Amino acid sequence: MFLREEFEEDGYLRGTSAQQYPEGSLRNRIGRVLDHPRTPRVLAGVTLAASAGLLLARGNRTAQIAAATVIGTCNRLSEIRTPYGRDGADQMTAVITQYRALTALIPDRRVSDDLFLRAVNFQAGLSYAVSGIAKAFGSSWVQGDALLEVLQTEAYGRGPAAAVLRRYPRLCRALTVGTVVWEASFPLVYLLSRKQASHALTAVKAFHVGVATAMELPRFVWGFFGSHGAVGYVLDTRGASRTFEKTVVGIAGGVTLASALIAREKRQIAEQRRLGPKGAARLAYADGDVEYRVDRPADGTAPRATVVLECGLGQSLESWEWVARSLARHHTVIRYHRPGYGLTTSRAASGDLLAAVLDEVGAKGEVVVVTHSIGSLSAASYVGDRRFADRVDKLVVVDGTDPVLLDEDRTDRRRLGKFLQAQLYTLVAAVTGIYEWAPNAVERQAGYTPDTQYSHVQFVFSPRNIVNSVREYRGIRTEDAVSRLGAVESVLVVASDEFAEQQAVLAEKLGAKFEVVHGSAHRSIIGYQEHAEKVEGAIRRFMDAC
Repeated sequence: MFLREEFEEDGYLRGTSAQQYPEGSLRNRIGRVLDHPRTPRVLAGVTLAASAGLLLARGNRTAQIAAATVIGTCNRLSEIRTPYGRDGADQMTAVITQYRALTALIPDRRVSDDLFLRAVNFQAGLSYAVSGIAKAFGSSWVQGDALLEVLQTEAYGRGPAAAVLRRYPRLCRALTVGTVVWEASFPLVYLLSRKQASHALTAVKAFHVGVATAMELPRFVWGFFGSHGAVGYVLDTRGASRTFEKTVVGIAGGVTLASALIAREKRQIAEQRRLGPKGAARLAYADGDVEYRVDRPADGTAPRATVVLECGLGQSLESWEWVARSLARHHTVIRYHRPGYGLTTSRAASGDLLAAVLDEVGAKGEVVVVTHSIGSLSAASYVGDRRFADRVDKLVVVDGTDPVLLDEDRTDRRRLGKFLQAQLYTLVAAVTGIYEWAPNAVERQAGYTPDTQYSHVQFVFSPRNIVNSVREYRGIRTEDAVSRLGAVESVLVVASDEFAEQQAVLAEKLGAKFEVVHGSAHRSIIGYQEHAEKVEGAIRRFMDAC
């Protein structure tokens, strides 16, 4: 009841449904009625009455279906009124009531009830498991801080139970991590004996009661308690040869397997292309090979200088395509994969690999090093080396990694956990092939030609490259990186809009010139042609001015 004022016209739970329709239209007028501050009370009252009817109509299937339909309708109207203020309990309640209304259309009562209960059971198991897995990808949950953070909020931290929990942070952390574990492992309940499963469901009920007490969310009790009966029904009928659950799991498993095989095949095709006549070159060095690519002026004119492009964390040679294409009009442009990436199997240091490539292609004289992201730290390992000290007098850092910030990230358990969880998510997407069917950040922030885009995406989602990026992130050296980079005679920092402030600080540390590519993000600064052309222009002006 303390949220009553939030439903007013100036509260954060105010109605917003009328805003999307023209003033004076029928939909606008209906929306204004729905958006009225008193509407939530009316919907809550109708829902309460229908819920009471649902309880009293035990044994009366028609009345129960009618009550479920009313509850589902009220729930949907609340969702239309405002997208805020809803939680998992509301969604579960909506699922149960909507499933009941839909399965009521099946004439055969036994089939209708069986399908309804199995559908609710499947939704319950999926809800718990997905919730736990999603929390496992959230740093604050795995680190044990999420519950304490929630209890600090105005909406969920007012109750006396919340105040008690706040006094015991260790208990909060244990409960937070425990929630992730039990939710993610909920499907194991179907492997237990009926008696053990009943105990497990009782423990889950106790959890929901605890949530209701601590966060004052009684909806969680009724929303999820309502699904446990369906779980019990499925546990009691586990011997059935053909069930809804087996069908759904079979279909889902088949689709996932097919997706994984298709993605694997596409990655193999991309790798074969890299080995083909139009792919990158390979040079045997030390304990393996180094993969590289050389672009030269097409008209045969003598190149002005050699430009080395260092890739970002987990990124491919193709990530530099737009920049390399433009620079190669007047310069020899060399790209290579650091140890462990792509077809580079040698574990020699980056500087050793690059020196070998420069010798192989006959690159003489001045070398200009251009880096992206963590590639700046790779460059820091060799720019002061005797083999490069007299050749590298110009350095361009594109959205470079600040070694101080990287050290902070690697030593902070929350930041490191967030990075590792993001990589784990990418690895899961790669292995299952989800990235082929769902939008992903790689494709959103890169717009190469179709063949280049294909190779780049398959490279980034290669499990081996993902694992190697974690290894590089954790192992790349940062000692004296700023002094090594700053020792280069002329330095330019080119920043994306996304990290402009951070890069300005890095530029100051390096004593570098500074430019911003407005409208760009960390990947799109070289992934979109319009941004990459600005980066290339900045590099060209910098080289001509020095």
